[in-house]
Amino acid sequence: GISYENSAAITTNGDLYCWGYNSSGQVGNGTAANQTTPVKVLENVKSIYVYIYGSRNSTAITTNGDLYCWRYNEYGQIGNGTTVDQTTPVKILENVKSVSLGFEHSAAVTNNGDLYCWGGNYCGQVGNGTTIDQTTPVKVLQNVKSVSGFESKNNAAITTNGDLYCWGYNLR
Repeated sequence: GISYENSAAITTNGDLYCWGYNSSGQVGNGTAANQTTPVKVLENVKSIYVYIYGSRNSTAITTNGDLYCWRYNEYGQIGNGTTVDQTTPVKILENVKSVSLGFEHSAAVTNNGDLYCWGGNYCGQVGNGTTIDQTTPVKVLQNVKSVSGFESKNNAAITTNGDLYCWGYNLR
């Protein structure tokens, strides 16, 4: 994964290495100091998701389906029940198959098709019928095949029967 601030790579044996700009713990090595060489952050990783504009959060899914999140956390987008930046990966969910990251919110689909969302919610982008930020994952749909978060204000999900659901910011 690459953002405009830092980089991440997974080795063939599943070790996750990160490096680069680290002002809010993006690297995941427990510091806020820039990292000029790769540092091992997690083991047994199968995929990494980094918000492309780099200023929000990072997530990784391990080979057994555990979801880990870290870095910037102003709106609770890490999902650990706080709004404090997380400089090391913290386990948030189990049995996860895919993730989508918005600018200030996160979403994950489990292997059984449950969709969980959390983080910034001022436009209803979490999808739980409120506009209150959610600092822990909230189950919002079932039988989900895939999810996609857009910018800071929207989400869309496709269910296993092909229905499309959209929610969040709706002014345009």
